[in-house]
Amino acid sequence: MYTTKLFRTSMVLALGLVFGSVTSLAAQDTHAHNWGKSKDVKAQAHIEMGDELLGSHQYAQARGEYETAVEILRSRDEFASPALYRIAASYYYEGKPQTAARHFDQVADEAALYGDVVTEVWALADAAWVYGQAGNKLGMQERVDRLTKLLKSPYLPDDELELLNEKRLGEINTLVEGGTR
Repeated sequence: MYTTKLFRTSMVLALGLVFGSVTSLAAQDTHAHNWGKSKDVKAQAHIEMGDELLGSHQYAQARGEYETAVEILRSRDEFASPALYRIAASYYYEGKPQTAARHFDQVADEAALYGDVVTEVWALADAAWVYGQAGNKLGMQERVDRLTKLLKSPYLPDDELELLNEKRLGEINTLVEGGTR
């Protein structure tokens, strides 16, 4: 099984290199697992308010709502993935890619604490991609190295690996091979 998964991962990365193209995070279909809804009604209300503010380009105010949602979820010892992902994205949309990438790193680290391999992989892929877009090759490569190890996890579902390849890995490979944009 390990050999099959390793071969499959290598093929996914190779296909991503061949078919990858670079587009903005804003143009991407968002990944439902990371951007999903909170089961907590109060936290979800703050997330929805933050989404409205984000749509109006009120980034700091949106982050305030998302941070409130994070506090609510953490007080219940729940992983705050929906709000944390939005905080990272808000920095990206605001034109602060380095800050966004650091926040994606935080999402990945917290996902690892909760044993959420899927969110960890996506957050690392997004961090790598944003670092690459910002021209930070070292930051991108460090995330790619960690991501490469996680792609071998038996806990990463095949459909997530395929979606990750479709939405992000090809773009990362393009950045690794050809530079930014």
